Amino acid sequence: MRLRWRVVIGASLASLAVVAALPSTARAGERWVFRAPEARPTDHPDPNRNAYTVPEAPRSPACTAHFCVHWVAEGVDAPSLADADGNGIPDYVERVEAVAEHVHSVENGKLGWREPRSDGREGGGRGKTDIYLDEIGGALFGYAAPDRGQASKAHRLPRHLHGYLVLDNNYEAAEFPGTTAEHDLEVTLAHEYDHILQFGYDAYQDAWFAESSATWMEDEVYSGINDYLRYVRRWVRRYDTPLTATSIKEYGSAVWEKWLAHRYGPAIVRSAWARAIHTKPGGFSVAACNSAIEAAGGSGFSRDFARFARDLAEWRTDSVFPEGDSYPDMPRQGSLPSNGRVLDRSLNHTTFQLLRVHARRGRAVVLHATAPNGVAAGLALVGRMGGERHGRVLSVLRFKRGGGPLTVRLGHLRRFTRLTAVLVNADASAAGFSARRLDWTYLTDSAPFLVSARVVR
Repeated sequence: MRLRWRVVIGASLASLAVVAALPSTARAGERWVFRAPEARPTDHPDPNRNAYTVPEAPRSPACTAHFCVHWVAEGVDAPSLADADGNGIPDYVERVEAVAEHVHSVENGKLGWREPRSDGREGGGRGKTDIYLDEIGGALFGYAAPDRGQASKAHRLPRHLHGYLVLDNNYEAAEFPGTTAEHDLEVTLAHEYDHILQFGYDAYQDAWFAESSATWMEDEVYSGINDYLRYVRRWVRRYDTPLTATSIKEYGSAVWEKWLAHRYGPAIVRSAWARAIHTKPGGFSVAACNSAIEAAGGSGFSRDFARFARDLAEWRTDSVFPEGDSYPDMPRQGSLPSNGRVLDRSLNHTTFQLLRVHARRGRAVVLHATAPNGVAAGLALVGRMGGERHGRVLSVLRFKRGGGPLTVRLGHLRRFTRLTAVLVNADASAAGFSARRLDWTYLTDSAPFLVSARVVR
């Protein structure tokens, strides 16, 4: 879901109400879908208050090879009815059709994501993905939702679901300031259609993974728009919020998928979704990512998260993040004295801290850290030579799956323009899923770390 003001993340208001009613003791296998089934605008009542108040236009829906676009011809939900070719289908509807087919050609064609589950006779009645144009501006750019009526007799939703899309009927500037209508339509369709594909792989995955993947997909389909940068600017300020949190951070966490795609190729994101249904516990997106990383020849989620955190320290050099020169510099969370004084730092799971190291004189600088036993952790020392946008980066990283002491060293200090210590809690172990909190019970939050630095003369 693309929200104008991201106050509700990962679920609609209606789906939050449904999830909140679930037992707080739900086991991992009983967790809820990341987007609850919702009524279509043609259904009554529609709890999202997006129901059409008049019948669909006589020529609605207009269908392409993979989509059916629905609209009304009067009332607040009607798009512009301008029809340059006089075929009875408004120009805006035809533009939505063209954008949708381009999105399909990239997401299903170029990137190879599985076709969405057919909705049978729902909506357009042709088994295609339905798109409804509606006056939803102000709070939402658009949303995707699974259809109602897919639950079993035991009221259990399957993990593979079909769904539909709702897009704004014009993206007018008064409701969406600071953007363009064309870009809003393109990016929103790329994002929300990826959710439709996600429903088909595993609708029980975590909201952070669903939203970060869909935001990453926006830039894969429309790389020149860079709408995701607005989220990155917020993301950098939330260093203490876990990557896995269902929070405002999850949109900017598309940089995690960007890092994975740079290391393994863009197929790694699809692989994680394809493997999700087979991983245990069900719906645990860390396990899905871990499975894809291992299959690609990597060592696993935690070690790669430590590498990711290391690479954030100088991401503006473009050496790992191709658009890094457009990112804000990652803020530092203080300085690490180079006289051996020990600092005590507390890190939540899948978080990191960057510390300035002032050590220009001496033969080398050595960092020591101690992570709690049993906590997957990393320690890196990152040195940048030259400017922040085109400089060279030299780093050393130590990772231990079971915690304990960590040591790293860099020499020839005069060559470095900036030195940064990176302390990483790369652990994502969890005890189970709490439906009341909409999250897993992670086991390593507020983990105490000790870290120090000393210059070797």
